[in-house]
Amino acid sequence: MKIIESIDEMQEYSQQLKNDGKTIGLIDTEGNLHNGHMSLVKIAKDNVDVVILGICHTLYYFEHSTEKYEIHLKLYKQDFIEKEIKICELNNVDVLFLPSMDDLYTNSSTISLDSLPLNVQNFLQTPPINIKFILGAKELYNIILPDITVLGQKDVYQTFILKSLIKQLNLSIKVIMIPTIRDSDGLASSSRNRYLSDSERQDATSIYQTLHEVSRWSTYPSIAKIKEHITNRINQANGDISYIDICCSETLKELDSIDREAVIVVAAKFGEIDLTDNIIIKPRGIK
Repeated sequence: MKIIESIDEMQEYSQQLKNDGKTIGLIDTEGNLHNGHMSLVKIAKDNVDVVILGICHTLYYFEHSTEKYEIHLKLYKQDFIEKEIKICELNNVDVLFLPSMDDLYTNSSTISLDSLPLNVQNFLQTPPINIKFILGAKELYNIILPDITVLGQKDVYQTFILKSLIKQLNLSIKVIMIPTIRDSDGLASSSRNRYLSDSERQDATSIYQTLHEVSRWSTYPSIAKIKEHITNRINQANGDISYIDICCSETLKELDSIDREAVIVVAAKFGEIDLTDNIIIKPRGIK
């Protein structure tokens, strides 16, 4: 496995791959790699010649002060990077890209996306998610020149935003979205899960259990009733709801009723940990 930290080196290597007729797959992560990330790698390996996994600490970089970010980066390199490298090697990642956030955002300009649904706009403005998330992706696309990028359904809003970015920039990048990878207890695989206590983790399984329950209903009541049911069930499990959106699965525009395939997106906090999950549902009679 090749490890690259320099943006110039990554650009040169990607261009050489292109010149050699190789196809490239990009897996963009924040680090703290887990089975969910590796499932993305597996799909990419089935579709391209070279898989590049990027670890970009974008959210931490913009959420905290420069001093805190530098401490975070030092601890990450000290305690995690060797493990991350081993995981990538075991899963046949071809290139591990570890760019400096200072370098990645040096040339970033502002960008706005056209016609995002209001709920997706709200998501994009909610810390630590912000416009910098889009700028970082734009820079990676320009540096790595991927033919595909593989994303998980768990991050359905991020996936929609990146699809919109690729379309707006007229890039020839295919987006592959795979179903959410779950741990044995049903919790969606996430680097945040490791911060949950045992009791918080047990409580957090209520998100998927409730979503799965709703997906099996034979008929659906009003949107307000569905949200009320989900809120009550998660509150009973000591979770605090941040938001529940029920949207068209294709456009992600919020629905007034379940009259087509829909996605229910739930964000909730257990202890100090924010978690998100979603599920796709269909009213009976719709194929």
